Amino acid sequence: MMNDTKGRGLLVFVLTILFLAPLIHTGVFKGGNDASRFAQMESLVDYGHTYIDESIYSGTIDRVRIGDKVYSNKPPVLSIIGAGAYYLLKKTGGITFAGNEAVVVYLLVMILVVIPTAWLVSLFYSSLEQYRDLSSRSKYLATLAVAAGTILTSFSVTLNNHTVAAALLFAAFLSAGRGKAVQTGVWSALAACIDIVPGLLFIPYLAYRLYSLSGRRALAKYSLLLSAGAAVFIASNIWIVGHPLPPKLVPGAIDFSSAFGPSAAGVLLPDSWTYPLECLFGWHGFFTVSPVLIFGVLGLGKALKSAAPLSERSYLLLAVTLVVMIAGHILFVGSYGGWSYGFRYLIPIIPVLLFFAPVMIEKHAGIFTGILALSILSALLGTYNPWPPGYSQELQKDPVSSLVKNPAGANAAAWLEKNFPGSALTGRMKTSVIGPSERPQVQYLMLFYLSKNDRDMAKKMRRLL
Repeated sequence: MMNDTKGRGLLVFVLTILFLAPLIHTGVFKGGNDASRFAQMESLVDYGHTYIDESIYSGTIDRVRIGDKVYSNKPPVLSIIGAGAYYLLKKTGGITFAGNEAVVVYLLVMILVVIPTAWLVSLFYSSLEQYRDLSSRSKYLATLAVAAGTILTSFSVTLNNHTVAAALLFAAFLSAGRGKAVQTGVWSALAACIDIVPGLLFIPYLAYRLYSLSGRRALAKYSLLLSAGAAVFIASNIWIVGHPLPPKLVPGAIDFSSAFGPSAAGVLLPDSWTYPLECLFGWHGFFTVSPVLIFGVLGLGKALKSAAPLSERSYLLLAVTLVVMIAGHILFVGSYGGWSYGFRYLIPIIPVLLFFAPVMIEKHAGIFTGILALSILSALLGTYNPWPPGYSQELQKDPVSSLVKNPAGANAAAWLEKNFPGSALTGRMKTSVIGPSERPQVQYLMLFYLSKNDRDMAKKMRRLL
């Protein structure tokens, strides 16, 4: 039985890679999030220093000025790992950002993002063995939801830290549930280094699970590994910017990405009292873009009553952790994640939420299948451009990107314009999402195609102006 589960898990891993591989973007986005990390990798390997002034991506909006030098504003651990991968690619294949950008970007996204996502999906499928009497249909539907049915899928084809953190946090979640202190410590520490807030918020829950299953000795091992992770995090910051704090928090640092409105700790604050609700159910909404996640919420609510397959206290602490994670982001983190498809900050909790969906799937398989189909369509639409230009903060007042508040609609309009130009459906979509006037439509679409490095379509739009 165990060998069968491992074999199917390996098959799920391979199938996920085959599914995502054709969708990987080979260009660097104008939105700046991926460019910031690529700039760090290029600077470390090609120029031998930590500042990004000489990088071809130095113009990224996600940068900070410290003294007279410009740096990536991202916590550097993921970029340092990426620099190691880039160094090997350069040494073995002779490829560089400057000379072979598309190949380098593709391979780095494959290594840093797609493979961790495939590992996550495989772990998720294997984890469902914890449910007794769960049908194979429910297992496959839940696994399909993780692989192809949420915003996690949309961002698994571009360089980002959230999907990597999702894989690491879920691995820590499973390891803690088995009382494995070393594995939990390694995955938890890495998650906190790569995506600080969700990594830190999950520490109390993971510590409690380990203590309840394996006692004080396991908790001590976990604490030691967390301390080692903290040392790695601090050392990486000192190496890159010469300070123990991450780039955004260095005293005196000027963060370009938080210059469009009121901010705290390098993060833009919400600019509307309706913002929290919009983050969950608006055009960027966590549940709007990935409606299948509602089954995870309902499943967790049901699990709180039945206390299976975990204990009652474990469920309660986990539910509190998830609520704090969600509330903290929708109340204190503005701009919807900038130019992004959906509310990306909550991606790390997606697999944990969907872990509880099978209970609901088993009883409502037909309804779930219909909603999953919509979620898959939405997720695939997000892969077309995970970073679409759009309204992010009122004080920015960008005259073109602010025309659009619906990132899914923007992707649909741009995809239709490219594949079915002049059709009635394309015209209706552009009018609905961008506005009735032709010139703003063309201006926005030109920016959209530039943002995803589709130069041919951008030139086509420019000729229409």
